[in-house]
Amino acid sequence: VNVFLHLRPAYHAHFGGEPMKLEDNGFKFDHVVIEVGGQITPKLSYRYLQRLNKVTPVFTKENMPSTIDYAYLKYAFNDQFSMTAGKQALSIGGFEYNKYPVDVYDYSGLTNFVTCYLTGLQAAIAPSQSQEFTFQILNNRLGTWEEAVGNLQQGVNLEAPTVPLYYSLGWNSNYFDNALQLRYGLNVTSPAKDKKLIMVSGGQKWESGPFSIYIDAFYQRSEVDFLGGIRSITTNPKNVVEYVDYFSLLGELNYRFQPKWNIFLKCFYNNYSTYQSTSYLDEGNCLTSWNYQAGIEYYPMEDDNLHVFLTSTYKDYRKSTV
Repeated sequence: VNVFLHLRPAYHAHFGGEPMKLEDNGFKFDHVVIEVGGQITPKLSYRYLQRLNKVTPVFTKENMPSTIDYAYLKYAFNDQFSMTAGKQALSIGGFEYNKYPVDVYDYSGLTNFVTCYLTGLQAAIAPSQSQEFTFQILNNRLGTWEEAVGNLQQGVNLEAPTVPLYYSLGWNSNYFDNALQLRYGLNVTSPAKDKKLIMVSGGQKWESGPFSIYIDAFYQRSEVDFLGGIRSITTNPKNVVEYVDYFSLLGELNYRFQPKWNIFLKCFYNNYSTYQSTSYLDEGNCLTSWNYQAGIEYYPMEDDNLHVFLTSTYKDYRKSTV
């Protein structure tokens, strides 16, 4: 049995407006996470992870709160093939998405909207140490259909999907003695009956000595706003929104200039838009944002378990044309 505790308290100061003024500040806990895992037999393992500083209801679809990220059993038939059953992370390409949340100071906008942890099955095949392919079948939501897509306003004729599942393909690989790493994912689901959602995502990472850099890209097109990002910025956030596009591009550069010191720069771009007009929204851009982040980290111990950090994030939101 292995037990891990992830803690991140921080002092936050928020500035906003034109000219910028201090709006809020104070200490708070960003993360309090307990993780338990281990081997039952040489081939059968388990993992359980729960966030303790967040309270959510028990969602009806999975009979589980969203505070539980992982609760699964994994059986490794051999070094090349394994099966995982239970609550797990949806396979999405990129490196920000696959970090521990305690290590990400400010997520890109789209990642905040993705329902990451869902219940189902995964098969993983690793034909070599540098190549892994995954296939998942997971629930596509935690609770009711209305909680996932919003309320049906007048003129919107939608029905709940007959098979509310994600079908996911993942490809992870590395080259040049692990210097170049790739993570790609493709996800397809039906947010409503006879409606389609497609997500394509990928990340490229290069590590060489004290330098590392990665670039992630994420694109989703859906006939119903399943992420909820556009829905959340409309005049009535509970209404259904149709025919949406989401795009995100981010990059992060790290430089470990001393064994105990690291500096990083991060930039991400988000665009939310509708690709077809409806009675509720016109076609066009809904939100564009640029986010810039810089920080420094100090690691006082021999490993990276403990670090002290100072970060700053600037967010620029462009006006909607819809």
